Amino acid sequence: MINVMLTEREKIVLKAIVEEYINTGEPISSKVVASKYCPYVSSATIRNDMGILEEMGYITQPHPSAGRIPSPKGYKYYIENMLVDCTLSPQQKMRIRKILSNLESDIRDLREIIRTTSWLIAQFSKLLAFSYGPISSGKFVKKLWLTPIDEDSVLLIYMTETGDVDHKVIHTKYNPLNLERLSNIISNKLEKESIEKIDLKEILALLPEEESLVREVFASLKEEGYSYAESHIEGTDYIDRIPEFNDPETLKNLINIINREELVIEQINAAINSGSLWTSIGEKGNLTFVIVPYFAKDLPVGAAGVVGPIRMNYRYVIPLLSYIKNCISDMLTIRWR
Repeated sequence: MINVMLTEREKIVLKAIVEEYINTGEPISSKVVASKYCPYVSSATIRNDMGILEEMGYITQPHPSAGRIPSPKGYKYYIENMLVDCTLSPQQKMRIRKILSNLESDIRDLREIIRTTSWLIAQFSKLLAFSYGPISSGKFVKKLWLTPIDEDSVLLIYMTETGDVDHKVIHTKYNPLNLERLSNIISNKLEKESIEKIDLKEILALLPEEESLVREVFASLKEEGYSYAESHIEGTDYIDRIPEFNDPETLKNLINIINREELVIEQINAAINSGSLWTSIGEKGNLTFVIVPYFAKDLPVGAAGVVGPIRMNYRYVIPLLSYIKNCISDMLTIRWR
């Protein structure tokens, strides 16, 4: 059926059904909608509106004598059109900032930020939370150092744009007197452009006797820069508190997602590609993903979110994720600018 614009009253009715169902978990009757949301409209008129919304696919009726519940399409419309001005309270924002401030001195690299992000989301949402990163941005390595080990081995130490420090041993002949100069030449180049864009011939022209070492360094940086990723899940303790997970099939779907990282990564990649809030409602069993990417200097370096029942408090979860995303992005940008 071709989608048509909803009338203002139909929007009110849909919003009422979504929010009442989220709060109660019970099908919503026309009488409840009329008394609480449309006091000057009869139940019969509301029933007619509900019939139209059902024909359009925004709500469903579990069985003939029941009220209505939102469909995935109805939730999607609600999220995209009725939560524009949703925000956390000043008190909630202050609590999050205070927790991050207390933890910041213990956060040394992106791995710990990934763990902290998922923990923080789980604590505030009481849902299963996950975070993932880094997502390669094309300008991955920021600085490097070359240190002699023996006459045939060099230690390559490098810092990524997100602050992680890693190392690799390179086996090749070299002149120890050239290591500091080569480190500075490549690091200066990396300040301006990505490893892929640096002209290898320019480096070799300056130090032709170190061709073997230069080529090994470049190969190592390209390989390491694009192979690393880490994910973290928190909030498994909250699973048994959510009524929907008393259903064996829904619980099975959730456990399948926990055990198969690629299912989460598939959703995360979609969020990264969108560059903004990403939702997937009911596409993986009776579950919803809500995901936000986070950034360092406007470059995507990861994503975080929740997976839970379709009947989720989106009015709270979405601004929560958006605010935590902003906090984490600010932390990354300040720390590694």
